Amino acid sequence: MAICLTLVIAAVVLAFLAPGLLPMVAVRLQLGALLAADTTTLAPAMNANTVALIVAPFTLSENLTIGSLTLASTNGLGPIACATGSQEVAISPVTNQQIITIVPGAGSGFRWVTSGSFTAPITIYGYALTTASQAALLAAQTLPSPISVSQTGYQIDLDPIQMTFNVTPIT
Repeated sequence: MAICLTLVIAAVVLAFLAPGLLPMVAVRLQLGALLAADTTTLAPAMNANTVALIVAPFTLSENLTIGSLTLASTNGLGPIACATGSQEVAISPVTNQQIITIVPGAGSGFRWVTSGSFTAPITIYGYALTTASQAALLAAQTLPSPISVSQTGYQIDLDPIQMTFNVTPIT
């Protein structure tokens, strides 16, 4: 299941360049590349970010905080480490949007397989990209429909996890 995190970069964000200047395409398209290599957010050199499943309903907004989410931690559903260093970035030839693919750490990608004994079903409502210590929330997404798991061997596969940036031309 390909799941995308969609972030919109509005003209207001790019207004910081200089009053009166119109950023050219080359400048706009650097935003994703810079973010994908930013060591303070998506590309830490050590202490990899994680992707964690969210097990309580939540409302998606850019002001969401890690403290307002309930993250899965049991039954094989704990956080999965991302790769350290720069993340993959590309431009869609169809939409001209920038896509940052969050690279999974070594292992089976962003794939969870349930394990252990269940006392009640666990419902997954979405997932979050967090810092290694889960002190900060970097991005989040709801699933199209919640997924309920209630026994061992259930698989949840979120590869690839991508951020799509709508880099609309500024006029």
